[in-house]
Amino acid sequence: MPAWLPCLPLVMALAARLGSPDAAAPAVPAVEYRPLEQILQEVVSDPALEGALVGARVDSLTTGRTVFAHQADQLINPASVSKMFTTAAALCLLHPDYRWRTTLYSHDKPEKGALKGPLYVKGGADPYLVDERLHLLAVELKAMGLKTIEGPIILDDSYLDDEGAGPGWSQDASSKPYQAPMSALSLDFNSVSVLVFPAEAAGQEARLELLPASDHFKLTNKVKTVERGRTWVRLDVAPLGNQTRVLARGQVRLDEPGHRAFVRVTSPAYYTGRSLRAELEAVGIKLTRKGVLRGQVPRYADRLYTLASLSLGELVRLVNKRSQNFMAEQMWKTLGAELLGEPGSWAKGQQVMNAFLEEEVGIPAGTYVLHNGSGLNDVNRVSASHVVLLLRAMWRRLDVLPEFLASLSLGGADGTAVGRFREPEVARTLRVKTGSLNGVRALAGYVHGRGGEVFAFSVLVARYGCESYAVLQLVDRFASALSLANADRQVVREIEVLPVSEPPEEPQVAPDGPFEGLEDGSTPMGEPRPAVDEPGNPAP
Repeated sequence: MPAWLPCLPLVMALAARLGSPDAAAPAVPAVEYRPLEQILQEVVSDPALEGALVGARVDSLTTGRTVFAHQADQLINPASVSKMFTTAAALCLLHPDYRWRTTLYSHDKPEKGALKGPLYVKGGADPYLVDERLHLLAVELKAMGLKTIEGPIILDDSYLDDEGAGPGWSQDASSKPYQAPMSALSLDFNSVSVLVFPAEAAGQEARLELLPASDHFKLTNKVKTVERGRTWVRLDVAPLGNQTRVLARGQVRLDEPGHRAFVRVTSPAYYTGRSLRAELEAVGIKLTRKGVLRGQVPRYADRLYTLASLSLGELVRLVNKRSQNFMAEQMWKTLGAELLGEPGSWAKGQQVMNAFLEEEVGIPAGTYVLHNGSGLNDVNRVSASHVVLLLRAMWRRLDVLPEFLASLSLGGADGTAVGRFREPEVARTLRVKTGSLNGVRALAGYVHGRGGEVFAFSVLVARYGCESYAVLQLVDRFASALSLANADRQVVREIEVLPVSEPPEEPQVAPDGPFEGLEDGSTPMGEPRPAVDEPGNPAP
């Protein structure tokens, strides 16, 4: 007899009970819906935003019509939403397969492993030349049979102009890498990591290390090890001839495991050249003359090797997902060099951008201000309508749309939006670009609504008087409502956006002011920490 057969009478009784009309049915709460437009209007009219500049627009890419607009033509600082303009222009005008090139030249071909005369290094403004790729360049030369270089290393950075600091850089005296200088020869985003460790005993000088190590830097250590008190470290950089001086001040607790901070480089070409020299020596190539000089490749020089970068289609993902300022500006200047001729400059990049927006996007010249490609600091002005028109134009460009979409942060999943839109109902339904400066919060991108409709939207908020986290929550509620809209553009009322908090402060905090870190808080990528008062950006 089956083991369950004795239980059959009980099962039948329960079934009869549940099927009886007298059985109490579980209560199903009524579902309340509200019109999408009503919710969006509530957000932009929230009392917390009283007196602020607020611009918003939503277009349906499904119907081609504007769904919502609020002061959509008002010019507002877009912060890092500016990077959407830069990457869109680069994808459309340079092509996703475009690659930057760093090329080595010599007077003559090497003979018996020896290179007579200097080694010329021609920079092509590669925005992603990092240590690993520089090491690959040295390994390739070693594999070609090169053993000795008898001349100095000559650096040719003439592909871009000599203006390292872009429009808006003067508004912020920070040494942090989010506004590292530009150069046709750049390495590691023109930044260096400083590691701070306590000494063995209190009162002793802390141990500082640079990563990667380089003789380009002159490090002045004024950080002490203390037994009590809080750890704080302040790093400042200044040019020292063609080197970079790093001054470290502060204190580190004896029981601290150590800290990491990043600072910008002041002489990018020389930093790259000295690092290449170290890599060549590390792989066994001897340099009889160790000088590193600036110059230009002569016309009669022979090409030895070309190191091509990753494709533009791959690199725009770092720019938009991580909000990488340095890479955005390198792309901006590259647009000028490629379309208007060398050397690339911010002015040429602006000319190319103006033509692109007018001819490809349909935004008239003179209706906006874009002086740089990253959004630093307080020099750009666009409207919510400008941003949505750009998004609509890119949606029609099937040849570059995959790369552009993939570059935007996936809500609740990656990039600068990883900690936002975490609700299961909205997570991974948004492709967005964030923007954060002191007194500015911006968000723009694409949303796939619950009813199958696809929206292009933009929300720009500046000069607000409330806490920044409150603005973030309102902005996220705006975008989340689009995700929750059904086919009739009705939104479930009960769903609320989870609270949004600012990124935590870094442990390296100077006693005389907040740490001006990065949005992701760990690498030289990202936007300036939203909580920082940056000169030139009106404080809330």
